[in-house]
Amino acid sequence: MTKFLVIASSKGGMGKTTTAINLGTALTVFGRDVIVVDCNFSAPNVSLYLGAPNISTTLHDVLDNDKDITDALYMHSMGLKIIPASPSLKDNKKIDHVKLSKLLKSLSGKADFVIIDSAEGMDDVAISSIKLGDEILVVATPELPSISDALRTIKLAQKYKKKVRGVILTRVYEDELELSKKQIESILETPVIALIPEDETIREAVKIKNPVTHTHPSAPSSQSYKELASELLGEKYVESVEKQDTLMDYAMKRLGLK
Repeated sequence: MTKFLVIASSKGGMGKTTTAINLGTALTVFGRDVIVVDCNFSAPNVSLYLGAPNISTTLHDVLDNDKDITDALYMHSMGLKIIPASPSLKDNKKIDHVKLSKLLKSLSGKADFVIIDSAEGMDDVAISSIKLGDEILVVATPELPSISDALRTIKLAQKYKKKVRGVILTRVYEDELELSKKQIESILETPVIALIPEDETIREAVKIKNPVTHTHPSAPSSQSYKELASELLGEKYVESVEKQDTLMDYAMKRLGLK
């Protein structure tokens, strides 16, 4: 049975798209078939993060032209499937959220997991995504304004009686300026299920246009995403102790020089 996971946040800049992509690739490490759908129509970055800015058919085309949603389904080289939205400004218009919901439901049975990179905020598209989700994963940073926004997202999900699996904290430095995990769980009354450290490898991976779980499999952030995947699956994950590749190492491998 296909499980729909909604990656949600009330505002941008929290690492929602990074989380959707890297959780997706982490789940493929465990042998799962995964589709990531870009429903963040105001800032559709899934295809850009994965080095595929020019694509023939997007989710916008499916919504506008009555195409089958599988026409916009693409396989990335590391095994992750994506359904990108259009990055073009001319396509940035009001979305038929009812039609979108029906299209997303049609993905049931086509993968083990459908991960929805949800729209930011609380508009009709964001609400439709949340209502479709089997589990909601709320992304936030460990600062009070972000946690306040996360609380709004959690309350919205609860309004529609959806299961909030937990909070994913990104850009974690673990210093005295941040709220602690215990403080955040107390405020949100929701478990924190992942701490994604802020490390340079995430920025390097974005530059390379590949998930950090693929380019830097032993990086702390990469390990954290794989631990999150294991938590969601209820399967054990043994941390790798392989030597960490640098950006130059990865580039040389791509060129066949290493």
